[in-house]
Amino acid sequence: MSEIETIIQKYIQGKTSEEENQQLQQWMQQSPENKKQLFAEKDIWDTFSFHSNLKKYEVSSELGLLKKRIEPKQATISLKQILKIAAILLVTFGLGWGSRFISFDSKQIAEVSMQEIFVPKGQVNQVFLSDGTRIWINSETKLTTPSVFEPNERVVKLNGEAFFEVAKDKKRPFRVEVNGQQIEVLGTSFNVRAYDNSNEIETTLETGQIQLHTGSQTTLLKPGEQSLFNKSERQLVISKVNPETFSSWKDGRYEFQNEDLLEVFKVVERWYDVEITADENYLNGMRFSGVIKRNKDARHFLELLNLTVPIRYEIKTDKIRILKK
Repeated sequence: MSEIETIIQKYIQGKTSEEENQQLQQWMQQSPENKKQLFAEKDIWDTFSFHSNLKKYEVSSELGLLKKRIEPKQATISLKQILKIAAILLVTFGLGWGSRFISFDSKQIAEVSMQEIFVPKGQVNQVFLSDGTRIWINSETKLTTPSVFEPNERVVKLNGEAFFEVAKDKKRPFRVEVNGQQIEVLGTSFNVRAYDNSNEIETTLETGQIQLHTGSQTTLLKPGEQSLFNKSERQLVISKVNPETFSSWKDGRYEFQNEDLLEVFKVVERWYDVEITADENYLNGMRFSGVIKRNKDARHFLELLNLTVPIRYEIKTDKIRILKK
């Protein structure tokens, strides 16, 4: 076993030293694949730890078994096979691991139909479309896509939040339609947050280029840029950001940087499948910075919030009441 593998196993248990954390950080910066590997292994272990007493298991052997248990399932159907049957592969991430397939045989493909994929609160799903595009879909999000794309364009509709890795196809631009905007790309990766109960459409570009069509206005986004479109005022603002901050939810954590607290509550409700009522007169205008994780519960967020904002809270099953302390 290499030194970095040993550090990874210690990290997922929360046992690394400061020096080892620095080594791990340097290793992650060497390659995006390294970072993906780390979070994938941590997600596997965190998921497993919900259902097991970790004291009964030896880390290296159990992690190996878990990876073997999952990898064969992922390898049974290749992307090439998916393209042949024009299937949508939906991998569900929650307290457990699993997958299901929405596929179409040759007779069904002849007649293009619209498919709706809805991800309920408390879940994050992953989809492969028939053209090879990969999409992570966040909680309480609906994605509408045709079973087979048209010869000259690829169009999907989004209500909620999703991260797109669009397969390149110069002859068929890929378009995401949201309420009040259309996002057009050829092959790139970006995050979109466009919930009905929010007044803003947030688009963050990671790689490539995208065009935003807002009414008669067209705006070009470059990597590391984010657009905020105010739906009621019809105003668009472009700023420079770290894109990974806004797509970290697909790795099992949500990063907030000085965000409106009442908007943060909406994210927490979706992620943990809870309902929050709060003293809005007291909390209105407050900002929140912090990181919440899927393998924690809503109480973890409340404790983080209490470090910066004096609050008291009551939890009754899936209902949370937040009051001034």
